[in-house]
Amino acid sequence: MSYIKTVCLIHDRAEIAKHYDIRYGAPGMPREKKVKETPEVMARQNLWQRKKYLRRLIELNFGEGDWHITLTCRPEDRPCKEDAPRLIRKFRDRMRKAYKQRGWELRYIITCETGKRGAVHWHMIVNDMHDGRDSTAGLVGQFWIWGRPYFSPLDDTGEYGRLAEYLVKESSDRIRREETGENFSYMRSRNLVKPVEKPYISRARSWRREPRMPAGWELVPGTLINGVNPYNGLPYQYYTMRRIRDEDGGRLYRDGPARVRERAG
Repeated sequence: MSYIKTVCLIHDRAEIAKHYDIRYGAPGMPREKKVKETPEVMARQNLWQRKKYLRRLIELNFGEGDWHITLTCRPEDRPCKEDAPRLIRKFRDRMRKAYKQRGWELRYIITCETGKRGAVHWHMIVNDMHDGRDSTAGLVGQFWIWGRPYFSPLDDTGEYGRLAEYLVKESSDRIRREETGENFSYMRSRNLVKPVEKPYISRARSWRREPRMPAGWELVPGTLINGVNPYNGLPYQYYTMRRIRDEDGGRLYRDGPARVRERAG
């Protein structure tokens, strides 16, 4: 028997997931009672996967000093639902042209949200650029002519789970109200580094409840989860580990993905 282990590397962190093949189950373990896969259950599962992917996408491509911008419209300039995509693309194209003229490369993620009263606004994650004359904030102020932009700089943690949660909150709310026809979607630039989950087959029958860390790595506190998937009744394990740094902030080790895969318990 064996189990499947996936590894996703995000800078100095490695996110590990372990599970059994649903076709064969877990050796010597009776399955827990499964939850019926209703449209609501499937919608929650899909949203969880999309939220995880969005978080990883942000963490791989943006960091301290980059911007989370909320783009709002004045009441008289609010577009209807049909015109909203055209408006945000017009703004995006102006930003991209201005970046290119200055020798910069635009990286962005944009989500659209509709308020309780039907007002449309957008959230934009964008890389911060500036020189002696121009800056990202200045360009946004120049090209967003339909209302007021609100700027929030990304912090230095490199971990943006709460931000990803905030960006998908509208879809989450609609799923909680069992409006499962709603799909979470976003615009992004094509130059973003995509998160990659690499699967490996472990020949062991089971995994340690307390995973063994490879040399130079430590378990991120609060990330270890040993649970049972309610949708298929099989056990799983999630955790994140990070590289250990010296007192000056430098890496003590430079293990590659293969070493992480081989040594992570």
